[in-house]
Amino acid sequence: MVSISLHNVGLDYPLYGAYDYSLKRRLLGHLIRDPGEMRIIRAVDNVTIEAETGARIGLAGPNGSGKSTLLRLIAGVYPPSSGSIAVRGNVVPLLGLNAGVNLDFVAEDNIALLLRISGRKPTRAMIEEIWAFTELEARMQRVPLRMFSSGMLMRVLFATATAFPADILLLDEWLSVVDENFAEKAQERLLNLVSQAAIVIIASHDQPLLRRTCTRIINLDHGRIASTVTVTSPAAHALELREKRA
Repeated sequence: MVSISLHNVGLDYPLYGAYDYSLKRRLLGHLIRDPGEMRIIRAVDNVTIEAETGARIGLAGPNGSGKSTLLRLIAGVYPPSSGSIAVRGNVVPLLGLNAGVNLDFVAEDNIALLLRISGRKPTRAMIEEIWAFTELEARMQRVPLRMFSSGMLMRVLFATATAFPADILLLDEWLSVVDENFAEKAQERLLNLVSQAAIVIIASHDQPLLRRTCTRIINLDHGRIASTVTVTSPAAHALELREKRA
């Protein structure tokens, strides 16, 4: 059974000389730093969450409340400083789409690299299928990503990240794609991915989006769970993940 279990999870960040902004410190900090200057920031504090198949969870809260950090803990990007995390099922984290990318590599090599990072053995057929979704010219596969526009880069990264279904889908904010023509296609693909996932967790500032999409909203404050709200009946158009525009 697909499930996520977090029990009393905490994450600490070490900060060095965080509040010393003198010119002397900036220029000579690596020479005059002493161990006593390190401060520990508690980014996630004593969080317990249980989720099973069918869960649609929203993470809400102001900037710095721990939403993105919590998603990264679930994805295994960060190990917890305390508590325990148990995840059953394959996870697709749509957090920072450019994670693991080398801009000096050509596009097809980056696609292969990202597939390996996700635990898959890349094949020519996989790469061609992903590339076809981008609608970019075939010759661009052999061009370094550094030469791509932001819109072209987003197409490649999104197409790769969403190429395969997930048991557990983690979304950090709603997904934006640079050009509108591709955005509609990306929206359809993402909705399909969401509908197939056993568990979906979305971090967002957009309360209406969370209420349309989720059955439970967890409000975070300074890394702690401040409250949990049950959404009894998400709207019929619950999987509208793009930002509403006037």
